[in-house]
Order: sequence, then structure tokens, then C-alpha cells
Amino acid sequence: MIDVVTRFQTRKQNGATLNLYALVDGFQYEQHTGRRLEHRPGINRPIFLGTEDEPLAHAGPWLVDTAKAPDQIQPLYELEQALPSVSWLLTSIDLEGLSQLLQLKLDGELPDERKVLVRFYDPRVLGNLFQAMSTEQKAAFFHLIDEWLFIYNGRRVSAGRSE
Repeated sequence: MIDVVTRFQTRKQNGATLNLYALVDGFQYEQHTGRRLEHRPGINRPIFLGTEDEPLAHAGPWLVDTAKAPDQIQPLYELEQALPSVSWLLTSIDLEGLSQLLQLKLDGELPDERKVLVRFYDPRVLGNLFQAMSTEQKAAFFHLIDEWLFIYNGRRVSAGRSE
């Protein structure tokens, strides 16, 4: 498996201006640790913040800026190994900007025009989406994400702009 932090450091050494974020399923985090994630502005952010799903923010997706919370990397890596609940994003976008970008990806529409929540923050769903997407859909979905790393069917997968 690719060591996420090593991958990030290698990309930075090669001149990339990147940030490393963990995208965490708040419900799975709470199930694993017995406690809820708490909003710490500038360090982490619930993706549901400012949406109609805000009352469920604690259980929804969260972004964690690993540069500002390096003590969270190991526990989140352990959570990733235990439950399908964590993926890692390498991007030059800041925490607020990335949160807004991901909010735009939350809502989908079925062929019968019903609205659905796209749970891309669940690595199983992200893996299925990635496999089902056309090249053009992948380009649109990942266009500002340099690399999105997650475990799917027991293997580390890398998706992003270059895929």
C-alpha cells in the first residue's frame, strides 16, 4: 500500500504546492472512537456546514487539514484500516475552498429527477463511482484534486487530475 504521508512528501519535494487533507465520515469516526469530531475552524470543517443537512454535520463528511492537526494522521490512518471511512486528498486548495468544492459534489439527481446525497466520502461509494465514470466525468469530478487516495476492495486507489 502507498503510505499517504510519504506520497505527499514526495510530491512536495518534486515542487508541487500541495496540502494534505483527510476526508472523514463523521459517523464512522464516532463509532470507532466513541466521540464526535468537534469543529475547530481553520483545522477541520464539517462539509455539511452551511447546507440544509447542517443538523447532521457531526455524522457527515469532515475535512481535516493534516498540516494543522498532524496528531490526527495516525489515528485517522488507523480508522481507515478499521472502517471504510477515510480518504486522503492532495490539492493546492485551502480548507474552506476545498470544503465548498466538495459541498457542490454532495447532491446528485437520478434519471427520474429525484435528488440524492452522493456519499463520495465513503471509499466504497467513491470506488464504485470511479469505476462507473467516463473519462470526461472523472475529469470533471477530480479537476481540482491532484490526488485522491482511498482504499477500495482492500487496495489503495489513486484518483485525481492525472488519472
